[in-house]
Amino acid sequence: MRILFISAFYPPHVVGGWEQLVHDINVRLQARGHTTHVLTSTHGIDAPASETGVGRRLWLESDLYHYRLRDFWEHKSRLRQNLAHVRQTIAAFAPDVIFIHVMWNLTPGIAWQAEQLCPGRVVYYVANDWPHAIDPHTAFWQDPAQNSLLNTVKQLLAPWSVRMIRREKEQFPLNFERVLCVSNAVKKDLAVNANIPPENMAVVYNGVETDLFIPPANDTRPTDELKLLYAGSLVDHKGVHTAVEAMALLAQDPALAHISLTIAGGGHPDYEAQLRQRVEQAGLQARIHFAGRIPREQMPNLLQQHHVLIFPSIWEEPLARMTQEAMATEMTIVSTLTGGTGELVVEGETGLTFPPDDAAALARRVKELALAPDLRVRLAQQGRAAVLARFDLNRMIDEIEAHLGEASSNGHA
Repeated sequence: MRILFISAFYPPHVVGGWEQLVHDINVRLQARGHTTHVLTSTHGIDAPASETGVGRRLWLESDLYHYRLRDFWEHKSRLRQNLAHVRQTIAAFAPDVIFIHVMWNLTPGIAWQAEQLCPGRVVYYVANDWPHAIDPHTAFWQDPAQNSLLNTVKQLLAPWSVRMIRREKEQFPLNFERVLCVSNAVKKDLAVNANIPPENMAVVYNGVETDLFIPPANDTRPTDELKLLYAGSLVDHKGVHTAVEAMALLAQDPALAHISLTIAGGGHPDYEAQLRQRVEQAGLQARIHFAGRIPREQMPNLLQQHHVLIFPSIWEEPLARMTQEAMATEMTIVSTLTGGTGELVVEGETGLTFPPDDAAALARRVKELALAPDLRVRLAQQGRAAVLARFDLNRMIDEIEAHLGEASSNGHA
């Protein structure tokens, strides 16, 4: 098959694990003999550019972390360019099927253009609420500004601006004929909030490289320490502050002085600054280490150096790849159960759980592991077994390949 990927982000310029996954899918479909091309955004570069097999030509709707007025004034021009890039790419590559992976912060016009040019041959893989989520332009005009003068201006212009954006979006109704959902939680959300017929959707759990994310051959992790890890985006809805607050509570018990936390990842600069400030105010500099962004190839080694993954997410997680990778590496999981996480993390079987934004509960679960090493080991082993059985990357590729094959046959009937 000739497969065209459309994704808002593509390595090395990514935001999180879901964007990394599109690369893994692409590489493995190529290895199975398929010809692919990726159309993605200019995120991470200054201007549209192309490289072998990848066209970085699409404009995002807005800056990732700080909306700028130029994002609004330029969006019509960007829309025209984006639609043209889709048309040109499809004409030049002539795909049998189009695989839309990440649409967050992209105009729905991109997917609409693909559906118009390749009817019945567009397959979506959805891991968030983008089909019904508020767009960044509308969010900007509806959110109050901190500056009183700017807020007054926004209030005057907001009705007109929001109507204009809504009318524009109405020009691009999507059919969503073939939608792969990363979890049952996502499927339910799309049926209720995006009105996508259940018969148009199928669940394909994302997977991880279980031959790469493996337990350490010779476990050199110190037995007199309990090394916790948070790895992911540093943004408020990921709940990283809950982990910091839990560490402050644990620090009050001298018997738990052997517990440390590594925070790996990057994100919103304001939020990261707040986290660092909280660590300093609590005097936890010796117990909490900020590791920054970790290259993908170094992640297996990082996981093998820690005992427990803390996953404190507040928002409705689709199905976090980070938890799968940690479980495959035989780390113990302490996690919230938002969204689809409960389809992976089962209390007392594959991990321990706590309510979102509840630092005290998180601290109690960590203390429980610290005082019961046998429990930690049992949960870690059962977690890896669950990943091997249900969340292997090759199984995911098999299912995606089958769905793409069915869709591509529409163009050769």
